Amino acid sequence: MKWNLRKKSIRCLLFLSILLASVTHAQNIPLPKECRFHLGDQMDWANPSFNDSGWDTKPLGKSWSATGMKENIYAWYRIKIVIPSGLKTAIAGGMGIKLNLGKIDDVDQTFFNGKLIGQTGSLPPHYQSKWDSERIYMVPENDLLWDQENVIAVRVFSLDPGGVGMYQGDYHYGPVQWSDYISIAHSITQTDHNGFTTKIKCTNKSNNGFNGTATYWISDKANRKLFSESRPVIVKPAAGSETVIVFSDYKPSSEHIFNVGYQITGDHDSAIVKNEQVYLADKNITIQVAGEPKPVVENKVPDLFVAAPFQDQQLLGYIGKRMSQNLEERLLKVDEPGIINGYLQRPGNHPWIGEHVGKYLEAACNVWKNTHDTSLKKQMDRMMYELINTQLDNGYLGTYTPDQYWTSWDVWSHKYNLYGLLAYYTTTGYQPALEACKRMGDLLCTTFGNNPGQRDIISAGEHVGMAATSVLDPMVELYRYTGEKKYLDFCYYILDAWEHPNGPGIISTLLTTGSVHKVANGKAYEMLSNLVGLMKLYRVTGDGRFLSPVLIAWRDIVTHRLYITGTTSSFERFQDDAVLPGEVNDDIGEGCVTVTWIQLNLNLLAVSGELKYVDQIEKSVYNHLLGAENPETGCVSYYTPLMGKKPYSCDITCCTSSVPRGIAMIPYCTFGNIKNTPTLMLYEPAVYRDRFSTGKNNINLLLQIESDFPEHGGAVITVKINQTARFPISLRVPSWCSSFTAAVGGTVYKGKANEYLYLERTWKPGEKIMVSFKMPVQIITGGSSYPGQIAFQKGPQVLALDDSLNKELLKTYPPGLGRIIWAEKPSGKNHSGLLPKQWIGDQAYIANINEKENKKSGLSLILVPYADASQTGGSVKVWLPLVLSGR
Repeated sequence: MKWNLRKKSIRCLLFLSILLASVTHAQNIPLPKECRFHLGDQMDWANPSFNDSGWDTKPLGKSWSATGMKENIYAWYRIKIVIPSGLKTAIAGGMGIKLNLGKIDDVDQTFFNGKLIGQTGSLPPHYQSKWDSERIYMVPENDLLWDQENVIAVRVFSLDPGGVGMYQGDYHYGPVQWSDYISIAHSITQTDHNGFTTKIKCTNKSNNGFNGTATYWISDKANRKLFSESRPVIVKPAAGSETVIVFSDYKPSSEHIFNVGYQITGDHDSAIVKNEQVYLADKNITIQVAGEPKPVVENKVPDLFVAAPFQDQQLLGYIGKRMSQNLEERLLKVDEPGIINGYLQRPGNHPWIGEHVGKYLEAACNVWKNTHDTSLKKQMDRMMYELINTQLDNGYLGTYTPDQYWTSWDVWSHKYNLYGLLAYYTTTGYQPALEACKRMGDLLCTTFGNNPGQRDIISAGEHVGMAATSVLDPMVELYRYTGEKKYLDFCYYILDAWEHPNGPGIISTLLTTGSVHKVANGKAYEMLSNLVGLMKLYRVTGDGRFLSPVLIAWRDIVTHRLYITGTTSSFERFQDDAVLPGEVNDDIGEGCVTVTWIQLNLNLLAVSGELKYVDQIEKSVYNHLLGAENPETGCVSYYTPLMGKKPYSCDITCCTSSVPRGIAMIPYCTFGNIKNTPTLMLYEPAVYRDRFSTGKNNINLLLQIESDFPEHGGAVITVKINQTARFPISLRVPSWCSSFTAAVGGTVYKGKANEYLYLERTWKPGEKIMVSFKMPVQIITGGSSYPGQIAFQKGPQVLALDDSLNKELLKTYPPGLGRIIWAEKPSGKNHSGLLPKQWIGDQAYIANINEKENKKSGLSLILVPYADASQTGGSVKVWLPLVLSGR
């Protein structure tokens, strides 16, 4: 499905199910906080008489990981309750009780006293995940044992070992009431002059009728009621019958942000359904740009590389096209209601829904600085304004209800809101965005700490606390842009919390073992996020103790855990040394991990200027980052395999939000200054601007890069300046190239791989630098994960076989090159004419297949850049069972 078919209109908010409204029941009884738990699968575990005394206990509402298990995980929960006979009087018409079991990852079958009462999702072989669905099951009155023990047995299946089980409540039971068989949905529709109407639809899921009253209100941000009215609600006693209520059209006088709510009560029982949400009436709100503010606190470690401002870069060519597609197919078509509704109407529909709007805002701000796209500006203004207007008076800006504050992914969501709103502030100078960040920061400082009455941040997040403590990164930035020391103190508290007995021990473990695999539970995304924060803390404080563990982690990842496409992790964790599986079922290269790895290298590049970090960024960008976003649809691959079909999806996931954010960061490493020297890092077609002084002369520099990189090596760089002047220009010499030369004014300069080539001379306006280098196809061996197989790399790009382009070949060598064959090394010549018309990208290379070592077969492998492969649904192979002729 194309992404543009999934786009939601901003004129009408989606219908919202009753599960997103607050429902008040009489006599709801909570389930026990702990239950019996066991890995494995035996159907007699559903039997209420089964002896589970030897099982472990596990708290409800907390996900867990099946460490050491790869896939097809089964586990059982057994929950025991005694139902008081006093509840009988509340059960109307013998309808029994309703059992709320929250959300379960992925599939469940639930038994009550041995009887199957419900299933959500589908088990293999017709597996269908329903990890995000609420489990609400009805138990008939005849199946209840009054004043005796009843056993709820929940059989859970998960396809993979990450985040399994009953991970989110509420957990309770109570009598079935009208709100259990009448589903309620609502929509708000914009009318002229920023007016709006609200519609409520009640649908009967039973044959019981309903009579009640709907009360509707509109209030301003100060909760002053502006409008209210009531309507009767009558639903016929027939399954499927519907009643629609439309309230009066409201025309705002001057306000444009409102609280819109309704409450429905029944005439015959005490259940109440109440909903209230924030609504922005003016969808075209515009925020004026005041300018980009500078940090209040300068970093104590000076930057040796400073990227050119995004507005001074015009990226063309391959990367430029991909960045345009990221804007047009992903950001401008983002599911706005999907990523903001959890704030407009709490609670959010899953635990980490809160991270997406902050990720979007950071990506949008970076793209807008580079493009000044007017549609994007309107969109990001609207999203930012809605977000800050959902912040509570105490500074809370999460998607949870008060009983769930600071559990699961709540701090994590605040982290990304800090990211997004700080990005908006530093892009536009809009002060309310910074004030919202300060209120969040103040709340975090008050809530967490080592003082009496404060919470432990380790206990407030998943993955041994690393999810929550990764808020370190934006808290450092908040300190830099406010100068308020309490935020810096909070950063030091996080480092202290790492070493608590229940903490991840990030610094201590890295210093003693040198391995990220041994830190906490090895969760790659969260750990890298913490390391990025630690790196920023080093930059602002100058404390070298913070740099050492980061460098240890970097070396360990590059040496033992990095894929040739510039990503890391399998099953979202750092694996053991040299364990780099690449199949679809290995869940490799989580998009969030790729982006955070790039962030870490950007920080290291800034403080050191060393080209080894550019190499890592370039490898990630040209391969796994761009390979995770389909250039045609803008859909994103959560995990992006080296072997198999990339599972692109436009659904809202952490990676769907992270990958566009990573693409928006590319201008941080294209062109800038090394020790105040204009320095070119990438050789894509582009236009870069710089301004500096040489003595008494103010120089306005424009570099125009003309090339067909990455297809071929070389570029023509036109130096446009406002006056003749002497100054240096620096060119990066990539590690993968050979024979690098730069010719200007009759002088030829020779460069060495992985070094800078400095051209210091007196420049005249319009002079050209003729850059030439070779990009021979390199052969990479498969290591212990793919012994006897090889991959090809041309320049920074890893090449891949896409089976949709190799149908003739695969007829001869089924299934998918499953045996060793002889081949010739690709020459590097582009055969773009072999690509179909709809293909986005213009690179294709061939490797001739031989029947024997030197006997040609007439068949060829067609290889394309890994980043382009699978865009039309083809299966990918990076590792190939080839023996090269003549080797």
